[in-house]
Amino acid sequence: MTKRTLVLGVLVVLLGLAVGGAFLAQRLSSDSGAGEQAGVATAEVRVRDLTLTQTLSGVIAYRDLRDLFPARSGTITWLPPVGADLPSGQVLLRVDDRPVVLLDGAVPVWRDLQPGMSDGADVLELETALLALGHGTKSASFPDAHWDAQTTDGLTALQAATGAVVDGTAALGDLIFTPGRIHVAKLGGQVGAFAKPDTSILTVASTDKIVTLDLNPLDRNLISQGATVKVDLPTGQTAAGTIESVGTTLEMNADNKQVFKVKVALTDPKIAASLDLAPVTVHYTTVTAKKVLAVPVSAVVAVPGGGYAVDVVGEKNKHQRVPVILGAWGDGFVQVSGKLAAGTAIEVPQ
Repeated sequence: MTKRTLVLGVLVVLLGLAVGGAFLAQRLSSDSGAGEQAGVATAEVRVRDLTLTQTLSGVIAYRDLRDLFPARSGTITWLPPVGADLPSGQVLLRVDDRPVVLLDGAVPVWRDLQPGMSDGADVLELETALLALGHGTKSASFPDAHWDAQTTDGLTALQAATGAVVDGTAALGDLIFTPGRIHVAKLGGQVGAFAKPDTSILTVASTDKIVTLDLNPLDRNLISQGATVKVDLPTGQTAAGTIESVGTTLEMNADNKQVFKVKVALTDPKIAASLDLAPVTVHYTTVTAKKVLAVPVSAVVAVPGGGYAVDVVGEKNKHQRVPVILGAWGDGFVQVSGKLAAGTAIEVPQ
């Protein structure tokens, strides 16, 4: 085994311990400034940013998967198909042939909504949703937390539009509030079954697409929120994205392995509009050092008694072994310090 081979093996092991994976020393490429001098393969010592690129497997999925529960019991007489996208103001399901209407909001309905009721956040939420649907005119008192004639008028307009009984009141279970436009991901019940308030009828999600990743716990510190990534889609396209969140607690994935969950927001979600649960490859690049003097890892040799060096190639193919101190690593290059200058030609294995 040569000294050069030995040091490359040592470098692979050391970096593997640092980042939780094997470091693969890349061969000389045109990017490294390789050349030929009297039959000797060379590269230039350069000032560069060192980066470490990770390739991660992910899946395109709908954002914010959640279960919806009916607020009243009865026989399910209609359900939307899986895959349907429903906006606020649409019939979500029918119980005892009575429509249950979807509205945009975050506060669950917990009481009958009707004239004369006490003020509350649920009244404000109802009026806000009605106004967004065009059932009412914005004013100083609409929307607000107080039920008045405008509230009744807006609700009756919604009832007429959805085929409900037009009476200006919404009994508990007539409305379901959940944030935004929804995508029906799964049915928890079926037509003819008995709906109960403690049993999920529908599993829904936002209509926005997101990339989810399972991150090895050893790599947790290598991924940072807000960083940019590139996502290779099964369509052959490459999409830009941003790390939206990195889990702080371990979760069990489908392979019964503990992982951190990572979410990647696509810069242009429409590029994945036709994809659902499709596998993708995510490329995440971390800058490990900026503007440092660096050489290809393959150029580093071990020296007797310990330490490292590079072979400087001079005129007439004369070599001079120059000791170096190694620093940061990144994608086949390593930071060096010593009696070297940018532009110096050094030997690399052919």
